[in-house]
Amino acid sequence: MVNRKALQLEQDHQDEKLFTAVKEIEDGLETLEETIPVYTPDLQFFENLVAEQKQAMKRKLIKELAIFTVAALLIVTSVLFMLYQVPSVFFILQGAVTIFIMAYSTVSFVKQVDGT
Repeated sequence: MVNRKALQLEQDHQDEKLFTAVKEIEDGLETLEETIPVYTPDLQFFENLVAEQKQAMKRKLIKELAIFTVAALLIVTSVLFMLYQVPSVFFILQGAVTIFIMAYSTVSFVKQVDGT
């Protein structure tokens, strides 16, 4: 029984130290909150930031659409030119692309099946 009382006293002493430490931390945080001012940012700043981001996104979208349109026109023009001017090369190219897609799909499927 003596050991239990000694253990109880030590635990009470540790609890007091814990409560004291928590109290000191809370007091320190309150002092910190009182001494450091908190500034609320201006709403106009955020509105300007959003407007700038929208303009940047719009410019980027227009640029990407222009690049896509030019690339698509070049591809369609070259395919149509090849189809009407050199049809044999067009059909050979179509066959090669079809064979490549089939081979690539088969290889990726086999790797996926072997990997699982």
